[in-house]
Order: sequence, then structure tokens, then C-alpha cells
Amino acid sequence: MLDICLIIILLFLGFKAKYLFRHQLDKSDSKTLNLLWAYHLVICVAFYFYVLANGGDAITYWTEFEVNPNMTMADYFSLGFGTYFMYVLNYIPSKLFELSFLTGSVAYALLGYIGFLFFYVIFKQRIAFNSKLFQLNLFPFIFFLPNLHFWTAGVGKDTLMFFCIAIFFYAMQQPKKHLIKILLAMFLVYFTRPHIAAFLLLSFGIGYILDGGLKVYVKIFFFIILVGAFVGFFDTIMLYLRIENFDLETISSYSEDKVSKLSRSHTGTGVDISSYSFPLKVFTFLFRPLFFDVNGVLAIIASLENLLLLILTAKFIWLNPIKLFFKASYFFKSLFIFFILGVISFSLILGNLGIMLRQKNMFIPALLFLCLWAFSYSIQNRTANSGTP
Repeated sequence: MLDICLIIILLFLGFKAKYLFRHQLDKSDSKTLNLLWAYHLVICVAFYFYVLANGGDAITYWTEFEVNPNMTMADYFSLGFGTYFMYVLNYIPSKLFELSFLTGSVAYALLGYIGFLFFYVIFKQRIAFNSKLFQLNLFPFIFFLPNLHFWTAGVGKDTLMFFCIAIFFYAMQQPKKHLIKILLAMFLVYFTRPHIAAFLLLSFGIGYILDGGLKVYVKIFFFIILVGAFVGFFDTIMLYLRIENFDLETISSYSEDKVSKLSRSHTGTGVDISSYSFPLKVFTFLFRPLFFDVNGVLAIIASLENLLLLILTAKFIWLNPIKLFFKASYFFKSLFIFFILGVISFSLILGNLGIMLRQKNMFIPALLFLCLWAFSYSIQNRTANSGTP
């Protein structure tokens, strides 16, 4: 009975969440977001049954306490980061309240949807001109890409990271006003995937330093904070990644080991990237599976989405992103750096298409923003030039 009541409440909260931004959204946005929440719920149900049928980390995150009933929340927290922190987050709803996996899935789906809501507001506020592809408005169409929803509609780190990154991006537009949001996002990211926390700090720190509107002493201040934060994160990241020494040989060995563990011999959707050139590794991470990788319905859907991403990225590159980087605001610069850091690091170690689809979800919203902002900037320039006598 408790599960049913909570699911109803969660469904209601999903439809009402948009009122957090009632002064920034119009009736059209409200209809779109209602549809987005309904769409997200459908994929949540699909993800729920998919995990039940095929297994996955999501079930473990929720049912771990049945296997180790004597472990306390403090015990899990003392064990470290990542998976153990997921046990900490799920301890009260799963063990103490004995909520079902379905209830947990809907709760996490709500977090994922709230992430979409924050991204939606960012795009609406910062992109002046909408762009079309095949006569279709890219905004808000891109918010219905199925892979973005599939890995953010159930229990797991991917949903939590999507939620946190969205809040962090939104809050960093006005850091003083949204300090609590920044601290909350960084806390959750740090204990879930500390290297992503470092990426966020590094990207926005460099973005601020490169911002032409800041005075020199402010840039020096941010640089000191950035160095201090990096030093503070360094040992934690090394421990989390299980790297003993930070040298070229060790990093190379770590990369090869990761690729080996995620190769075809270990997983059903692996690709051997060990012989790939770096550009091909990046392409594989961002745009595969494509149609030549198809081995089922899900792969077909992922291929269509990746084809769209490939087209958008090609158009973005055509507009000279380096030139745009130096003309844009610190926010664009920060997302650009975050995207580059993620792509470089993950393309070197991932050799499984399924895991790539999950991991790149952290960076695809940044890519989509970069593309749509660049298209908008191009339209704005053409409009201004055509109006010049």
C-alpha cells in the first residue's frame, strides 16, 4: 500500500515540478514538459522490465541489503565511493521502508526528469534562435532522444549523475544565488564519481579564468581555488580509479587494462579499440553503435540517435568551434571544456558499446547545447548582416 501511495505522489510531483520555473516557462513549455514527463515514465517502465529480464546494476543497488542484512548505512559509507555510496542513498527507502524496486525506479525517474527540466530551462534561456533539421525544430525535439531517457529513468549512477550535472550547470550561471544547489550537486557527484566532480570544477574554473569580462585579480583568485580543488581531489580520484602512480606508463597500462576488461571477450557488445587511432576512438565513443553495429531493436534506436548526433556535430564543426569558443561566454567555454575532458578520457578506456551509451549520457547535453548555441549564433549573425545597409 505504501508503494502505491508513493508512486502516485511521485507521478504527481513529476507533473508539478515545472512550476519551480513558472516565471520562466509559458503554456507551450508546460505542455511540452507534461509530454516529456509522460514520455520519461513510459521509458522508465520499459527500463524496469528490461532490467528485470536482463539483470543489471540497478537491481543490485536496490536489493543489496537482502544479501548483506547486517550492514548499516555507516558501514557502506565507510567503504568508499561509487557503488557503496549508491547503497548509502538507497538504504533508507529500500531496507528501512522496504519499498519495492518499482517504487525506487519511479523515484529515480523523477530525478532524471528534474535533470531534463533544468536543462530545458538552460536551453530556453540561452539559445536565442531555434534551429531546424529536416524542417523539424531542434528545440525541444532533442529532449526526446530515447537514449537520454533510457539511462536516466531507473535506479543507477547514470540517473543521479544526469540530475547533478543538470543542477550544477544551471546553478553555475549564477553561483552566488545558487550556492546550495552547487554544493548539493558536488557532494553527490563527488561520492558517486569523483573524477566527474573534478571535470566539473576544472571546466568551470578554466571557463571563468578565460572569461574576458573578469578582472585579473578575480582570475587569479579562481586559479588558486582551482589548483587547491584539484590537489584535494587528486588522491581521491587516484584511489577511486585504483591508480598507484600518475605517470605515462601507469596511465597507459590502466587504459589497456580497462579496454581489455570491456572487450568483446568479456561482454556481448564489445569492440576492440586497442588498435584504433585516437580520432577513431573518439568517433566510436560518441557515435556508435551505428547501423553496421545493429544487433537488435535497441541498437537500431541507438543508431538513429547517434546518426542525428553525428549530423549535428558535423554542422557544429563546420561553424568553426574554436573561433566560437573565444567569442562565447564563460558558460559556453565551460561546457566545451567539460565535453572535451569527458570525451578524451572515456574514449580511451571504454570498449563496450552498451557502456559507452550510458557513460556518454553525462556529456551529450553539453554537446547538444554547444551545437544549438552555435547554430543560434550563426543565425543571429546572418540576421544582423542581412539587416546592415
